[in-house]
Amino acid sequence: MWLIPLSKAEAEKIIHKAYNAALEHAKKSGARVEPLMPRHLYGEEHEKYGYSLALGRITPRLPEASVIVIWGMYNYDEYFDYVRFVEGGRTVEWFVEPVAYYPEKTGVWIDEPLVFHAGFYIETHTTSGEQRDRVYGWPLGFAAVPRQPPAPARPVRGRRARERRAAAEESGEGETGEKK
Repeated sequence: MWLIPLSKAEAEKIIHKAYNAALEHAKKSGARVEPLMPRHLYGEEHEKYGYSLALGRITPRLPEASVIVIWGMYNYDEYFDYVRFVEGGRTVEWFVEPVAYYPEKTGVWIDEPLVFHAGFYIETHTTSGEQRDRVYGWPLGFAAVPRQPPAPARPVRGRRARERRAAAEESGEGETGEKK
C-alpha cells in the first residue's frame, strides 16, 4: 500500500489498471463501467450513508454478473482502522490510517487492484468508543454492472402442463376441463 500524492504518475497507472480490469469484465458480460458509488454498495439505502461506510458488515446488493474493482481507500475518519473484504474463502484485510495525518495526500492505493464478484461482503471496524453507525471512508474503484438485470431462469419444459394437470386433479376436473 502506498499514499497517493495528487501529482504522481503511479497513481494514474494503478487507476488505469483498475479501470482496464473493470472494462475487460464489462466487455465479456455486456456491462457498463461506473465509478464506485453508494448505490453499488447499499442499493436502495444509498441515501442513508452516502460516501461513508456503515459499521459492521455490508453486503452489496449487486446483480449477479457484477464486478467491483477496488484500487484504493480514502479515509477521513481518525477512528477508522481497518476494512475487510470477504469473497468465498478469500479474505483481504486492509489497515488504514486517516489521511488527515498526511495533508498532501488523498488516499491509499495498492499495486494490484482487488476484484470482487457479486456475493462478496465488507466488514468495517472503528476504534471509537462512541456510538456510531458509520466510518468516514470510502473504497476507490469501479463497478462493472450489467446494462440490464439477467433474465430470469426459464421454467423446465413441460412444467406448465404438469402444473395444469395437478391443478385439474385437485379440483376434480379432467384434462379438458370437464367435471368427472
